[in-house]
Amino acid sequence: MPARLPFTFHAWITRRAAARLLAVLLSLGVLMGALRPAFALSLIRDAETEELLRTYATPIFAAAGLNPRSVNIYLVQDNQINAFVAGGQNVFFTTELLLEFNSPAEIKGVIAHEVGHIAGGHLARAQDAMKGSGALAIASLVLGMGAAAMGQADVGMGIMTGGMQVAQRNYLAYGRSQESSADQAGASFLEATGQSAAGLLEVMHRFSGQEALNAPNQDPYVLTHPMGSDRIRSLEDRLESSPFRDQKEPPELIEAHLRMQGKLYGFIKPYAQTFRKFPAKDTSVKARYARAIAHYRRGDTEEGLKEVDLLIAEDPRNPYYYELKGQILFENGRAREAIAPHARAVGLKPDIPLLRVNLAQAMLSSEDKAFQKPAKESLELAMRQDPEITFGWHQLAIAYANEGQEGMAALASAERSFRSDDRRDAYIHSQRAMKMLPVGSPGNFRAQDIYDMVKPKHRGDFIE
Repeated sequence: MPARLPFTFHAWITRRAAARLLAVLLSLGVLMGALRPAFALSLIRDAETEELLRTYATPIFAAAGLNPRSVNIYLVQDNQINAFVAGGQNVFFTTELLLEFNSPAEIKGVIAHEVGHIAGGHLARAQDAMKGSGALAIASLVLGMGAAAMGQADVGMGIMTGGMQVAQRNYLAYGRSQESSADQAGASFLEATGQSAAGLLEVMHRFSGQEALNAPNQDPYVLTHPMGSDRIRSLEDRLESSPFRDQKEPPELIEAHLRMQGKLYGFIKPYAQTFRKFPAKDTSVKARYARAIAHYRRGDTEEGLKEVDLLIAEDPRNPYYYELKGQILFENGRAREAIAPHARAVGLKPDIPLLRVNLAQAMLSSEDKAFQKPAKESLELAMRQDPEITFGWHQLAIAYANEGQEGMAALASAERSFRSDDRRDAYIHSQRAMKMLPVGSPGNFRAQDIYDMVKPKHRGDFIE
């Protein structure tokens, strides 16, 4: 999981929209702990984790009548447990949630629940409910301030507090109704794929006592997913009559889940913490994977490579062990040596764009002209498959520049800036690309599209 790939996400929530939403939510008394995921999303990309989540989610998406290719899955690097949907068909998981839930069934339960929100159109309805509750809260605020201005401070405070409490109760009651609906829909999706909803019930039991706690002590998952004992009882009744109640997860899927957890832990947690959690006496694959990464992050390159080579020897068909070996070599200035393991990873998983980007980066950094063409072709394919890999656009710009294709290099830079929500740079690079690429060419048309989307509409739009 390359540490170089995290970036801040702004694609669906602009600063102005966030400010307006924040004002309404604060008027409803919703705490910042629940808002954090919406306003500071630090996303990471990891091919292994994304592939595993896709394995869990694809049958559920299909059961819900959704096109699996149209639903985006995002990893949010955060030490709080949460999952949520936003901006339509986009599902977000925090890394802490993936680390805390040790069973694939629990993650599948969370996915099914979130898909229940998507299939039920809850996001749009929640926005309508929020508007109504916000209007009530704002009206109470105005009336209360008016009373206070007339010298009736106690009356004004009572109006404001009472109005906000009613608005909050109305919104949370609506939220609980949606949560229960998503539970039942999620259980139906799991049953339709021959799977048990026991994992979702386990997740709910985990948080069942938290609503009695003060909000700062609650997990964000509880704040954004109001529980209620009726939800648990309804799901227990549903599960009791399900023919798939006792359906178990395949052992190989459990092993893949534990590997994923070891990898995430090794990359995200401080390496000293990793060594404490996974001491040398722990010989599980999960522990050894985590320790290999911790060794590399601590600067013990040879020890990290030794651990990875042992893992490869035991499972030579695992592409992500080769990916890690290539990353260790590359980030220690050994780009040419990194090419072989990255190429092996691509050979084992040719349809994973992130692996192709890693290979191409090693090829370009080797400064061997023999690798220039295959690197460019690999990047072009990867960007067609997954244009949201912003780092890949940067590498493609380098590849084009190496060949003297300055117009295409400018276009790749414009793509990178546009997808990173850097409108100023996207504007500059798209202008350059339009000037250099032939009029009527596909590249020129794309540069024009980016330019039209990012060009300033008002004076001072690019002034921070």
